[in-house]
Amino acid sequence: MKNKAVTKRHYLVNMADNMNGNIHRSNSSDEGLMELLTSLYSNVLLEKNTIVRVTGPVRIDVVKGCIRILGVNIYAPQRVYVNRYRSYAVKAVADSMVGFFIGEGGAVEYPSEGEEVIDLWEQMAMNIVREGKRVIVVGAVDSGKTSFSTLLSNIALEFNLRPAIIDADVGQCDLAPPGFIALKFMKNKVIWLRELKGDIIRFIGYTTPSTPVAMGRIMSAIMELIGIAETNKSDLVIVNTDGWFGDLASIEYKITLIKSVKPKSVIALGVEACNMLSNVFRGSSVKIYCLPKPKVIRHRDREDRRELRRLNYSMYFKEAKMVCLEINNIAILGSCLFSGLPFLDEFIQKLSKELGVNVIAASSYNDSIIAMVLDNVDINTIKQREGINIVKPSNAKGLIAAIVDDTLEERDIAVIEEFDPINKRICILTPYKGVISGIIIGRIKVDEYWNDRGRVSRCPI
Repeated sequence: MKNKAVTKRHYLVNMADNMNGNIHRSNSSDEGLMELLTSLYSNVLLEKNTIVRVTGPVRIDVVKGCIRILGVNIYAPQRVYVNRYRSYAVKAVADSMVGFFIGEGGAVEYPSEGEEVIDLWEQMAMNIVREGKRVIVVGAVDSGKTSFSTLLSNIALEFNLRPAIIDADVGQCDLAPPGFIALKFMKNKVIWLRELKGDIIRFIGYTTPSTPVAMGRIMSAIMELIGIAETNKSDLVIVNTDGWFGDLASIEYKITLIKSVKPKSVIALGVEACNMLSNVFRGSSVKIYCLPKPKVIRHRDREDRRELRRLNYSMYFKEAKMVCLEINNIAILGSCLFSGLPFLDEFIQKLSKELGVNVIAASSYNDSIIAMVLDNVDINTIKQREGINIVKPSNAKGLIAAIVDDTLEERDIAVIEEFDPINKRICILTPYKGVISGIIIGRIKVDEYWNDRGRVSRCPI
């Protein structure tokens, strides 16, 4: 029996339900459907081609038969977990007995007609995969970009292709910690990319692409990772972008990215993305696939996204150890103090007199001077002088950084625990076990519980 339209939302199971009963679907009448939808149960018989929407946290047990999620067939007696931040369309490939175990806030429901778009997505994914080459997925926040990127990869694997995903959502990257983007050579089907880690990472140092520095770094890293993927014989390179979309700067950024990547296909999720990009690229060889986003999705507000970043950081640092490094023996990138022209001792003494405070290190640029003072110095007592930025060693604590090898290739994540300019030492917490040749310092700061602290100054150190 195919899905029937219903006049209002009916939950199969949610946390408020009594889940002791078992329901078996045995007739195809509307009355039978309504009886099923308004009953309480833990197991349900889904007829072939029936679709239900599952909003996490939910554990799905396939007791009999087979279900399909994002191009992945799950057979009895397999089970799958749906995270609290995710929702999926679950389709019965055959008549199937399925058990749903629901956590707080989770639900399972029959969608109304037209709410779920998974069949259309799969059909379009097959067309896109056949064309191969480079693909960019764009859309606003919570439009389904990651889900569709995952579906594309899964369909490509069904076609015996070699897909690669570049997760370029710097704030909510699934394949790397926040502040990074990553390339993954996909060898197996997955439902959620966060189950994997990227094969190659690139450090951006920001959780949003909205600054000029972040934009430039992201576009450069994407082009580099595409080259690596194609050199390694990937048939389909999928670039999953961030959800910054709609204002002038974001549209210009996405247009520039598309122009640089030169994709075979651009997937625009949602009417707004479709209309904007179709208008911009009309007359060009860029093929825009306009796809609807699911009408009912698991929305993530700012606090949800912050919590996801916190969980992501805590996962990557769970086996981290403290490492202390001699500043003179490593490369330090991303620091205003270390990137400028170092001041000699005589100039530091002169600067100390001008400012009325002991300056322990300084460097200069054409337009500014970076001066470091001890942590116990009251900034308000320093004489004001235009073009001088004052920093303290304690500013470094909590800054997210990247470990690099001797070729400056990013290897892993780090967080600065202590910066001691007097003894020329920096201590970091990192899971990396190899030789550390340098670090890249970003503009993300976290507290002891891995919560990010929002905006960081242009020159923290």
